[in-house]
Amino acid sequence: MGHSISKSARRTGVVVNYGCLVALIALFYVGKNDGWNAAVSGGAAAVLLGVLVTFVAVHIKTNLWRLVHTKYENLDERQIQVTHESLRHSYSIFTVIILVVLLGIALASEHNRSLTDHSMLMVIFAGQLYLAHTLPSSIIAWTEREV
Repeated sequence: MGHSISKSARRTGVVVNYGCLVALIALFYVGKNDGWNAAVSGGAAAVLLGVLVTFVAVHIKTNLWRLVHTKYENLDERQIQVTHESLRHSYSIFTVIILVVLLGIALASEHNRSLTDHSMLMVIFAGQLYLAHTLPSSIIAWTEREV
């Protein structure tokens, strides 16, 4: 497929990538509510860099991004099977995550209206969009022996 990295390195990259994504959303929330001081801004820049670096390493250099975004007629039988399984698992996981996030926003907004602020919702939406597009290739990175 693409540049080969070990399964454990891919798994580490997936964990760091999504950890940085969650940290970025949390830092945006802190910055929005408490102000964008140097520590919050620097932290947000650092975790954004972490998202970008791990995205390139796990999804782009391994060609997993291209694999899960390729038309089925351009894939061989094994690739079709692998991508189908990753899509099936990822969208099951994605549905649960989205429902938990929506429930969390609904419950937390009773106590804190800043969660329903449009800019905060847009950041959460952007994170969910990123998750929807990377989860299939993350599942392949996590499960496949070689990519």
